[in-house]
Amino acid sequence: MEVADFFAKVYDNKDLEGVAIDLDSGCVAVHHKPSKVCTALPRAAIEKTDWATLEDVLTGRREPEVLYHMTRIVGYYSRVENWNNSKLGEMKARIQGHYGLDGAVSKTKDRLEAVNQIQNQ
Repeated sequence: MEVADFFAKVYDNKDLEGVAIDLDSGCVAVHHKPSKVCTALPRAAIEKTDWATLEDVLTGRREPEVLYHMTRIVGYYSRVENWNNSKLGEMKARIQGHYGLDGAVSKTKDRLEAVNQIQNQ
């Protein structure tokens, strides 16, 4: 789908809002208001995927196919695949920490599994 059409569809969906565009990576972050989940989509994924599939992923009705593992550190999105083992270890330690964020503990296992998969590649 064309990127302009994607933005129009996000704008028309009352549960979604575009929140960021990373000009370096070309990723678009979309926030799902009811679940408070923010999903980063590479431009290439938007261009090769139909709206019905993208909408299902953005609204949580469908699990996304993982194209890149990304994280946000100090306000910038970064591809985790580019990190060395030391940086991945640091991320693991951060994930295991309790920072007082509601719901953070419930996602710890999934995040640790994702980091372990990246390290084992």
